Amino acid sequence: MSNILVINDFVSKGKMAGNMMEPVLTYKGHQTFFLPTALISNDFSAGKVAILDASSYIMDCFKVWDELAFKFDLIFIGYIENNIQKNLIIDYLETRTNNPLVILDPIMGDDGSLYKGVGEEKIEIYKEILPYTDIIMPNFTEANLLSLDKHKNLIKDNKKYIITSVYDESGYYTLGVDKDLHKSYFEKLDLTYAGTGDLMDALFIIYYLENNSFNTAIDLAVDKMSEILKIQKKLIPDSNEIMIESYLSMLD
Repeated sequence: MSNILVINDFVSKGKMAGNMMEPVLTYKGHQTFFLPTALISNDFSAGKVAILDASSYIMDCFKVWDELAFKFDLIFIGYIENNIQKNLIIDYLETRTNNPLVILDPIMGDDGSLYKGVGEEKIEIYKEILPYTDIIMPNFTEANLLSLDKHKNLIKDNKKYIITSVYDESGYYTLGVDKDLHKSYFEKLDLTYAGTGDLMDALFIIYYLENNSFNTAIDLAVDKMSEILKIQKKLIPDSNEIMIESYLSMLD
């Protein structure tokens, strides 16, 4: 069992962000702390959102957790609302003495552009976080926004990358970048589901912690997500939300 800190947004409608990740991580026996960066009414694809900034809460949590001597084996960073939060997170990471694994999913866009309601400043926020991370998990659009599009050059970095929603003549795949390039192909469904990136994050974490093999964890996560989505499409074809609690037993 690992102590995992998930720094991500809390979305009121649907299973996504921290609400998607926490059930998966907890089901596999990990002590999971969910620290919301913002309370958001719904996903950005709806076009309009209400957002409550949780910066002061983050600051208070970090202070209390240090006083209580809480330590985390893994820190996951997802949606960051603003520069204040970025600075709080960087300060927190810089003062960790137990060398936790730090994973970043720079949530800000898809399909070639930033999400509606997300400003250009998000790009710089995530760029400043990059040096403090061990594994970065952008989708293809986010990788391009962060100038991480020269995939072969990333091999030279002392980091690991997982880039989702990549396409070539053989189809769609998830790209792992470590000492080499690793492609994990999958069948793209004709439906769009909210929270798939968050599910991929959680699945990769549980498999990586189980076997510590980067490429194997990617393959297992991609295969399991494909399996879940195919069942979701068959059982609930009219829903774009993944009912994750219904599929947790598939992780046994």
